[in-house]
Amino acid sequence: MWISIPKRHIVVFDSICSSITPEELDVVMELFLYMVPYLLVECASSDEQRAQYSLEPFTYERPTNIPQVIVAKTNFAKANRKTMRDKMAVDIFQELPDAHEFENKDNDANLGAYEG
Repeated sequence: MWISIPKRHIVVFDSICSSITPEELDVVMELFLYMVPYLLVECASSDEQRAQYSLEPFTYERPTNIPQVIVAKTNFAKANRKTMRDKMAVDIFQELPDAHEFENKDNDANLGAYEG
């Protein structure tokens, strides 16, 4: 997914178009189309920044010229999706700048809090 905040538009790069119909994708994307503007407004750091955004829903498209993945009969990704998602989450967390900034910060006072 690519989200353009200035254009209020989302592009869905789907390499397995056969996995979801356009109608089903409309239902899934409706949540994002309303959630993204809401998050922009709610997470704005100032009133001036908040005033730049509206709650109008975004638009979206799914280009059809994306190279397609041939889905194997065993469907490796489906069988291993939890492991793959866990690994991606860890990789993203480790790559985030300042992700560990607050890890164990000022936690010395709580050491032993649950020990008998």
